[in-house]
Amino acid sequence: MANVVLTNPAGVLHMTVSELARVSRSSVGSVVRFCQDLGLKGYQEFKLQLASEIPVGEESGVSHTETSGSIVSEVFQSTARAISEGEASIDPNEFQRAVSVLDKADRILLVASGQSSPIALDTALRFRSVGLEVNHPGDPVSQHIASSMLGPGDACLAISHTGRTKATVAAAESARESGAAVVSVTSFYRSPLVAASTVALVAGSGETRFQIEAMMSRFVHLAVLDALYSAITAENPERTLKGAARAAQAEEMFRD
Repeated sequence: MANVVLTNPAGVLHMTVSELARVSRSSVGSVVRFCQDLGLKGYQEFKLQLASEIPVGEESGVSHTETSGSIVSEVFQSTARAISEGEASIDPNEFQRAVSVLDKADRILLVASGQSSPIALDTALRFRSVGLEVNHPGDPVSQHIASSMLGPGDACLAISHTGRTKATVAAAESARESGAAVVSVTSFYRSPLVAASTVALVAGSGETRFQIEAMMSRFVHLAVLDALYSAITAENPERTLKGAARAAQAEEMFRD
């Protein structure tokens, strides 16, 4: 099995656990034990760790010799594959816990920076539109101050691809120390952000050869947050309808 991984690491990233078992002439159980022997929780975390260690140019993706048409196809296929891998890595029990925490929170603070900032901004807007009390300060200092002002009954939703963004981790730790619950969305199990979280939603995938910072993970995290939004709206239909009505009224004011 180790020979298969060392010989074709990029190919392994796109194999299911059953496919790797077949190619390595072993069993699914052997693959899982192999991952656990490396100190990982399972196959999905193994693939995430493997993806982070493949040098630029080794992983499948868009090359400089491809045509525009093939690039479009490859990007869409990579995105679909990333979302599928992300879905498989989410723990359903953790997801339900995250829904419960956010649905019952008196206030929700969203913290993120860098490439995750647009995702947080979109999430804050959507959550507000269904009646949730959400705050998303635009800069890390304001986020940290806001996190220190949370308390029991509040929640902090922290988003970071690596789970190691200093400002985001610091805000999450501050929120936890203040008594708030911390829900994180990240791509790596073994990260400071997961360690600081009450509930961690870990979902990620390998990048393409362009290695644009967390490109595929942005799509995955958007899908995770969209799933949270949908589940939360279903938890409290009355609040959702009232919030949606207020949002529609606000939007009407700015239409031509």
